[in-house]
Amino acid sequence: MLPSPSGTRHPAGLWRGSLRQRLRLVSGLILFAFAATHFANHALGLVALDVMRAAEGWRTAVTRSVPGTAVLSAALAVHVALAFEALASRRSLRMPVWQAAQILLGLAIPFLLVPHILGTRVTNLLTGQRTDYPYVIAHLWPDGMARQTLLLGLVWAHGCLGLHQWLRLSAGYRRIVPRLAVAALLLPLAAILGIAVQGQFMDRDLAAAARFGAPDLARFWEAPRTPEAVAALRGPVLAAIYAAAASALALGGWRIAAAWRARRIVVTYSTGQSVRAAEGLTLLDISRSARIPHLAVCGGRGRCSTCRVLVTQGEQNLDPPTPEEAATLAAIAAPPGVRLACQARPRGDLTVTRILRPRGREAAEAQLGDPDLAGIEREVAILFVDVRGFTPLAERKFAFDVVYILNRFFEAAGRPVAARGGWIGGYAGDGLLALFTHPDGIDAACRAAYTAAADIDRAVDALNRQIAAELPAPLRVAMGLHAGPLVLGRLGFGETVPVSAIGPAVNIASRLETLAKAAEVQLAASAETARRAGLATAGLRAERVPIRGSSALDILYVERAGELAARLPAA
Repeated sequence: MLPSPSGTRHPAGLWRGSLRQRLRLVSGLILFAFAATHFANHALGLVALDVMRAAEGWRTAVTRSVPGTAVLSAALAVHVALAFEALASRRSLRMPVWQAAQILLGLAIPFLLVPHILGTRVTNLLTGQRTDYPYVIAHLWPDGMARQTLLLGLVWAHGCLGLHQWLRLSAGYRRIVPRLAVAALLLPLAAILGIAVQGQFMDRDLAAAARFGAPDLARFWEAPRTPEAVAALRGPVLAAIYAAAASALALGGWRIAAAWRARRIVVTYSTGQSVRAAEGLTLLDISRSARIPHLAVCGGRGRCSTCRVLVTQGEQNLDPPTPEEAATLAAIAAPPGVRLACQARPRGDLTVTRILRPRGREAAEAQLGDPDLAGIEREVAILFVDVRGFTPLAERKFAFDVVYILNRFFEAAGRPVAARGGWIGGYAGDGLLALFTHPDGIDAACRAAYTAAADIDRAVDALNRQIAAELPAPLRVAMGLHAGPLVLGRLGFGETVPVSAIGPAVNIASRLETLAKAAEVQLAASAETARRAGLATAGLRAERVPIRGSSALDILYVERAGELAARLPAA
């Protein structure tokens, strides 16, 4: 059985992981905060040099204090050391593109960063020389700007890439990521322009000083050469860093070579693939080495649980979960036999099923068509549609009449669902479950669901006119609409296995359909789906109702769903 989502959404697990992973994360966050404030300070050059220097005073009061220097130095040392340790411990070169890019960016940074640190902070510490913005600008403008721009870009890209891969586990982050992406692009650009603007002002001041004989003005922009004792450190420091990097790469290469000579084991997937791999690799590395798609949102750090597998044979060939893996499995209420592929290292043959499948932008129906019995996670808009008062009608009809009427109803309701990009997730008596996803996200899926509800109202009216002679009274529908994360997969036995949807959001949508019946309206929908769809709610009856097994929910009642089209934003 597939594990159900816990609550409305899987826990993000941002802080889960081993002590080493947490140290790397915290040290990276400290360095990213320093870089972001440093670049923001640069950007103030677009305003005025005095503003730039005033902000620098506040910033360096923290970063150049004894505690600040100690924290930054420790963060830099820990982050670099753990990065080298991660390189040295690799047993496979297969990795996501973003991970390879982050490693390459990290290796390139010291070449440009070490001279900058030596020329500013180390010079200030050893000689007492002021290394404020006039000093820095005089050194950088114009010849050093290309090097400085490259350094800034490398540092910012490396930091943003790591931050994105960490925060993407959070649902809140996914909602604001477009705005953050704009800020991430504008900040480094503004930082470079801030330095460039002040560099041009420096050129103007120096020209004025030469023309009018103003030595004080020229002295303001003096740029003493880096002391020879400090400049002499550049070679040894860079040599030490790259010797450490070379050692880490060599050790990693030795481990990879050793993996080729290690005892081979066989991992069999429920899709039919069978992979011979070296003992000691993680299941995630084994999948990657064989180019078998395997979801791992957190990059294999044991935080997100998306790489989890169900071990159906050979569980005795795995060591027990570490405390970090056990914590993640407990957070998702994983049943026995489920392990994290990024943490589990098989010592013998295994048979596994990948529980979550990598997804692109294709329709869920197409993705669930492969023979793997695993599922995918999606945010889905759910529309329950039911015929009101059908049981008394069925009791007065022959069986073939009941089937005929229901099939006509399912056709009338199903066509609008398909036309709006949805699919039927199941039938229950005289009702159906319609599911909607969309390449543009859940907001567009909610709009499609509301539009389909309006279309269903009109389609059922047309059906009532067509089969009026067959009915003692017109068919009436009640609908419930909600949205949330679901596990979608093919559950069951046999050659024809239907698509099933699992998750609390399905139960909530069903409850809303019941409320619509009780309120004698066509549709009861959660207020959140209305907001996501951009529905104009003025004049609609609103109510906050308790939902069994969940917190209270704000809902809206719509007397006739056909009126919704006028309330939705134009396509």
